Amino acid sequence: MYPFFLALLSRKEWFGAAFRLKVWWSRAFQLLLFCPVRVEKKAAFPKPPYIVVSNHSSYLDTVFMYSVVPDYFLFIGKSELLKWPLFGLFFRKQDIPVHRESSRKAYDALKKAYEALDKGECIAMYPEGTIPAHAPKMKAFKNGAFKMAVDQKVPIVPITFQQNYKIMLEPSNLFEYSLPHAVRTVVHAPIDTKDMTDSDIPNLRKSVFSQIESGLESNL
Repeated sequence: MYPFFLALLSRKEWFGAAFRLKVWWSRAFQLLLFCPVRVEKKAAFPKPPYIVVSNHSSYLDTVFMYSVVPDYFLFIGKSELLKWPLFGLFFRKQDIPVHRESSRKAYDALKKAYEALDKGECIAMYPEGTIPAHAPKMKAFKNGAFKMAVDQKVPIVPITFQQNYKIMLEPSNLFEYSLPHAVRTVVHAPIDTKDMTDSDIPNLRKSVFSQIESGLESNL
């Protein structure tokens, strides 16, 4: 699919078509890997813009996210993804890489995310920042997604990927447990942030963590 993505991501006016191709690509992955996505919705997605936050336990979480979220969205991810085949193209052209080693580049990434929300686009990110070594148990969440939601007064949609760590946890380890597995996903009720201020961010972060963790309890 690389030539098609390369062509569609060459012009911003074609980004919508590129996103639809990502959705098709995600569904093709389900068939090729024998990993059907099963979604349990606790509530409907709100109208865009909103911020999606999920746990991160597999290198394929990003692929399957396109089969879960119904609206156009941009991923915020670590700058290391720029070195990955295909993902590097996505993050150079369309999505938002975060260069944690440079405060200036980190600010530019944050500005791009705010501008996307202002345009009515959605954002998806992993508040853990990386895949924890003890997945599926989660690491503490960082504040970025919650600060952004409060500043922009947009809802947060928590999502739990229940058992993705069984599909692909660490690809560099040849003996890592990895088998075809249903991608069981829980979409939790959105959280409204319209009346929240910065002082509410710690409680918001804890609440979202608890919601996502509740979807993991049967698997821990």
